[in-house]
Amino acid sequence: MKKNAVHLSSLREFVMLIILLIMVGILSLLSPAFARLNNFINIFKQTAINGILAVGMGCVILTGGFDLSVGSIVGLSGVVAALLAQGNTPIIIPILSAIGIGGVAGLLNGTLVSYLGIPAFVVTLGTQNFIRGLAYIISGGRPVFGVSRAYEQIAGMNIFGQVPLLVVYYLVIVAAFAFILQKTVYGRHIYLVGGNAEAARVSGINVKDVKLSVYMIAGLLAGIAGMLLTSRTVSGSPITGSGYELDAIAAVVIGGFSLSGGVGKWYGMLIGALVLSVLSNGLDILGVASYYQYLIKGIIMVGAVYIDVRGRARMQ
Repeated sequence: MKKNAVHLSSLREFVMLIILLIMVGILSLLSPAFARLNNFINIFKQTAINGILAVGMGCVILTGGFDLSVGSIVGLSGVVAALLAQGNTPIIIPILSAIGIGGVAGLLNGTLVSYLGIPAFVVTLGTQNFIRGLAYIISGGRPVFGVSRAYEQIAGMNIFGQVPLLVVYYLVIVAAFAFILQKTVYGRHIYLVGGNAEAARVSGINVKDVKLSVYMIAGLLAGIAGMLLTSRTVSGSPITGSGYELDAIAAVVIGGFSLSGGVGKWYGMLIGALVLSVLSNGLDILGVASYYQYLIKGIIMVGAVYIDVRGRARMQ
């Protein structure tokens, strides 16, 4: 049955790749501006933050959970990093602070879910609001400006002329987790826990530790995303990241991951994130109002979940 689920996921990933290519082709025909090199670079820049969050979300979903707090972690880590990136403060301080906030938030989520047995929806919905509240308190409810030039350059620089560092960070993270999920024992444990937690426990895998670790990964990557987003926009705001958790879940589900856990490939996260970015970018260029974009994204996500549910129902 699990092999059939993997085959179904691979088929969905292939279909979404074809859809992505068709979207690019149609949008290129409708608007020559879409097909320009600068616009494709912008698409990857737009993909980077959501893509980084999707990597962490994908790890959590592989174990059968999900994390609604990552958007709030982006906001809090960004605000703290921006506050610390003032004047001549060593650049390592805001970077480590943002990553540390993400790690602590992930540790909290993972402990409550894996060791106390509280449902992930309840835990991460609660921490979502708690963390967002902290962001407002720390910032005084106002955006934070005046970050140093060195901090701005973390995600604002290009290499080799036109390649944004932000995109490089994203691709490095994707490559690292592709290796972890495909080539390491830990990666196999993530799949086994999501596929059958009881069988994984009987085989000697510490299921609680694995679940704890994926929430920490999601938190750490959200902290990194918050720091990079603040660097890119040269400001931190307590409202930053609102709704990002839903885009990350959408990217993962569209990319072929099963919400029941245990099924999904690393490249699915990349395809799903690109589908959302190409859609948003293309519709923006065509002048389509943002509320229609929400409608289309919702339809795509519901369709992807429906295909997953129907596929699993047939196999059962």
